[in-house]
Amino acid sequence: MKKWCYFLPVLLLLTGCASQKIDTTPVWQETLPNTGVEMQLSNCILLNTYHVDYAESRENSDQVVNRDALNTQGVPVITLYGVTEDQVELRFVENISYLYLYYDKMMPQPDLDYVLTELEDGGLQYRLDTVYTFDFVITTQDGTDSMIVTCQRPGLESESSWS
Repeated sequence: MKKWCYFLPVLLLLTGCASQKIDTTPVWQETLPNTGVEMQLSNCILLNTYHVDYAESRENSDQVVNRDALNTQGVPVITLYGVTEDQVELRFVENISYLYLYYDKMMPQPDLDYVLTELEDGGLQYRLDTVYTFDFVITTQDGTDSMIVTCQRPGLESESSWS
């Protein structure tokens, strides 16, 4: 009987850590204009879409480009079709007032910040597990596309100027 007292908490912990089922019903989808890659957003609420000012570095913050962005609530899942893993760069983005800035001090870590799954139909599925702002940079022989995804959860939000 005493042995079960030790195993029960471990069993409960492992059960709580088991991954939850992902709802793959798209709440947003688009064929990206430069690469032709199909991008889908699921498993969350799409609060809104925006165009944001973006800079590649603090040193070049005067060289601003306009980027598309998705503002989400929940645990967003991005699914990409028509691309391989080595053609996708996942970056952190920080928000400073009105400007979104590539955060090059650290890159998102697999199995900590996101979980990547290769689907049977050839898609790549990224489940974003942390409340950060991510930039998906997709580069193929046809060109480069980028999509910023801001993650929010009740009581937790990445710093952003979505209003």
